[in-house]
Amino acid sequence: MRSSLVFAGALALFAYATASAQIRTVTPPRRDTVRARPDTSRRDTTAADSTKQKDLIKWNPTDSVMQALTARPGYEATRYQGDRAIFNVQTRTLNLLGKRAGVERGQTLLVADTITYNDSTKILVARGDTNVLRDPSQGTADVVSRGSMAYNVELHRGLVKNISTSITETGLNWFVGGKDAAFVSDTSRGHGTAFYVRNGSITSCDDSIPDYHFEAKEIKMVSKNIMVARPAVLYIGEVPVMWLPFIFQDMRSGRRSGVIPPRFGVSELFRNSPTYRRHVENLGYYFAISDYMDAQIALDWRSGARASDGDPGWVRINGDWQYRWLNRFLSGRMAMFHHAQRDGSSNTGLSWQHSQDFSQDTHLTANLNYVTNTFIQRTTTFNPAQVLATISSQANYQTKLGPAQLSLGGSSSQHPGRGEIDRTFPVFSLTAPTIGVAKWLDWQPRFDFSTNEQLHLDQGGQFPYRFFRNAQGAPDSAKLDRNTRQTTSNFSTPLRIGGFNWSNSFSLSDRENDDPVTIVVNDPNDSSKKNSRVFAKTFVTNLDWQTGISLPSLLHGSLNLAPSISFENVDGSSGFWVRSNLSGGQFVHQSKRITANLGASPTLFALFPGFGSITRFRHSITPLISFSYAPAGSVSTEFLAATNRSRQGFLGALPRNQISLGLSHVLEAKMRSTDTSSTAEPRKIKILSMTFSSLGYDIERARKTHRSGFVTPNLTSNLSSDLIPGFQGGIGYSLYQGDVLSDTARFKPFRETINASFTLNSQSGIFGAITRVFGRAVPQKNPQIERVEPSPDDALANRIAATPVAGITARNRQYSVPTTQGWQATLTYSSSRQRPPTGNGIVINQDFTAQCQIYPVNSIAYQRCLEEAAANASSAVPVTTGIAGSPFIRTPPRDNLQSQMSFHLTPKWSGTWGTNYDFQARKFGSHQVTLQRELHDWRAIFAFTQAQNGNFAFNFFIALNAEPDLKFNYDKQTYRPITR
Repeated sequence: MRSSLVFAGALALFAYATASAQIRTVTPPRRDTVRARPDTSRRDTTAADSTKQKDLIKWNPTDSVMQALTARPGYEATRYQGDRAIFNVQTRTLNLLGKRAGVERGQTLLVADTITYNDSTKILVARGDTNVLRDPSQGTADVVSRGSMAYNVELHRGLVKNISTSITETGLNWFVGGKDAAFVSDTSRGHGTAFYVRNGSITSCDDSIPDYHFEAKEIKMVSKNIMVARPAVLYIGEVPVMWLPFIFQDMRSGRRSGVIPPRFGVSELFRNSPTYRRHVENLGYYFAISDYMDAQIALDWRSGARASDGDPGWVRINGDWQYRWLNRFLSGRMAMFHHAQRDGSSNTGLSWQHSQDFSQDTHLTANLNYVTNTFIQRTTTFNPAQVLATISSQANYQTKLGPAQLSLGGSSSQHPGRGEIDRTFPVFSLTAPTIGVAKWLDWQPRFDFSTNEQLHLDQGGQFPYRFFRNAQGAPDSAKLDRNTRQTTSNFSTPLRIGGFNWSNSFSLSDRENDDPVTIVVNDPNDSSKKNSRVFAKTFVTNLDWQTGISLPSLLHGSLNLAPSISFENVDGSSGFWVRSNLSGGQFVHQSKRITANLGASPTLFALFPGFGSITRFRHSITPLISFSYAPAGSVSTEFLAATNRSRQGFLGALPRNQISLGLSHVLEAKMRSTDTSSTAEPRKIKILSMTFSSLGYDIERARKTHRSGFVTPNLTSNLSSDLIPGFQGGIGYSLYQGDVLSDTARFKPFRETINASFTLNSQSGIFGAITRVFGRAVPQKNPQIERVEPSPDDALANRIAATPVAGITARNRQYSVPTTQGWQATLTYSSSRQRPPTGNGIVINQDFTAQCQIYPVNSIAYQRCLEEAAANASSAVPVTTGIAGSPFIRTPPRDNLQSQMSFHLTPKWSGTWGTNYDFQARKFGSHQVTLQRELHDWRAIFAFTQAQNGNFAFNFFIALNAEPDLKFNYDKQTYRPITR
């Protein structure tokens, strides 16, 4: 359990009081500017000053004599005004009486009920209910006194009773008041104005009765510099809630070096539970190096007392460096950390984000993250959702070579708690725009190359260990290091000759599995002969050339006929040249045959009358019909052996008389428009849209096998509607049990996937239609409410930050109240399962408990690990060999419903609730509930997370908007031992 009360003790308050840079530690470096901005607060424009002075007093118009006197050179005029004026010639003292008496000397103006001005001493003494002093040398704010005020207009010094003034700091106004005060201006040395206040108060609330304020015995303020008060008591309304030995606020603009406030509280000083583990974060320093870069370093510490397995206590050092040169089009950040545990293990993480534009056509972007120990990375986080965040890296370089676009990049991913690494490097592409070789000839070449590797695989292996005899002759074993690699390359040179399109492409695919596997090897000439062999390594290489000509379309606008001729492989699942471990590494080839294709896509539609605000309906159906013919082909025995096929039952060489049918239909509604202008376009709503993948039927195959002639292995359908924003639905079927190229395949549809997601809110189309039916006004469209994607300002989205893995900036983000009003709900349902295998093949069952064994005490993280592993089962399965007879890898079925809802109870109260239900386990998974309150000067967040086994994490956070580091934070996370 972890609880903390920040700034409630003297040591914590010392860190707060001495931190001159903490509010700006997460501020990025300033823009690349050669010269600083001018100080606009000291503009010396007479017109502007006269306008400001008119707000306090209305001067009587001057006559010609006054204008002549004030214009005389070598003199500084003093102007005064009142209902009555008494002047003592001997003492050169002027007494002004009146409701709005005023004295002006230069840019200094004093307005009060009674003013005494001595021209010899240059001292103004003001008395009244409200006395206002306006002097640009004292700052942009007026000094208000509700008692008496004495001010030397020449030395810019004064004594005030019951002062009230304000100080601006980066757009934030601090209001300061006190019983006794003095101030002095030292503009000659650039020190600004210093205020000294006794028994004063400080607040940033601009209400007449502030919601909160600090009361202090002594206050010192230097305009545009610092503000210090000691001792200070925080009041909420009129109730004292916290005592502070002193407070300190840096009022200077820009970034300043200083101490970063640590995150800890009373529980770290005085343990409130015998099982509590002390924890301190963010103890460090911020460096404002220059206008172009800054850096920070911080220390985290967790006590090693009462250590347990997986939580021995640790020390973590964090470093962060940011840079930005806009005139060089360069920006980025580098960060690192070193995490040392008391059991001797350690973890080091690096992050580098970089963006650079070398020219208008050449760009470099990089986001690199790497950790040396993913197990420590997962086990040392307190956030149960963050333990599963993928550690990913990407880099990309783009430039132009003449008219061609060149791109070179790569990506890499680490999985917390696992040793597997997914790496894709290099990813190279060279794309040229359409090149007009002649008026009748266009050419658009393209080249692509990529390599994908999965290193240190920890799932799906048939032989996880290697057995041998050690040096002493005793049996021993070692865990196998399993890796896979797949390299693909493609070069396409399509040509457009008049109305003909000639496609040409050369492709190379090489797949290698460094993983022992058992394969059932078939005799290519006798399907009854089979034997099992164990291969230490398997590989498949496919080299292919494809070409075809598309003729100009016919009956465009009606049948939309599209004829084409192509040369295709007899076995469409393999390349023309094939090399595998079954062929001894030698290339063998198959044959090609000419194929004629004719496609048609007519659109059939009908119009129906509408009702209400709908003028009419339009229903359209677009069938996608195609016919393909190819003569009989042949494949060699060596090719069948390389792909592990038998000649008996192989249907790929049969003649092809194939008909394919796909279908899509759309139901639209045309809405009545209130815009009667001639340029107004009618608004259309897509009520329902459905698409079905093509289904192929081969007449020759049905005649030869006397079975079903369907040749399409899978069928999918998708539907969507504009009535529900973001609605998407789909279902997928596996039509055959077995390989469709074999005569043993059985037509037996099996549902494999179901996916559906939609977003609802008060302004969705379906609710707008219901609102109109009942005669109520429909709210105006709000694009923020209609959004479907989660905003980066969402509370949980800010809390769960997967990358970067290193650095202080990313983890300093706090909750924020959503800016949208109303409510919004997102539901996502997903279901996937595999067709059960048949026959006597080798089956490997996925077991996700092994990779989650690193949680001996953290049952929340263990349960979330199992859920995430099952959800990402498809990506965790190693690449198969690509030949028949390979083991079948069975993954667990997945069937769950996820929901996310955000709503506003009041204009200031907002909440979110997210949960999921596992239909396979028949119970709810984790719950995530947050309530956020936006106060006038405060913000408060309540967050609760619960796993399906009853363990929970609770967080309460409240902070002052003007002082984010002045907060109360309470965290409690409970982990229980796992019983298995």
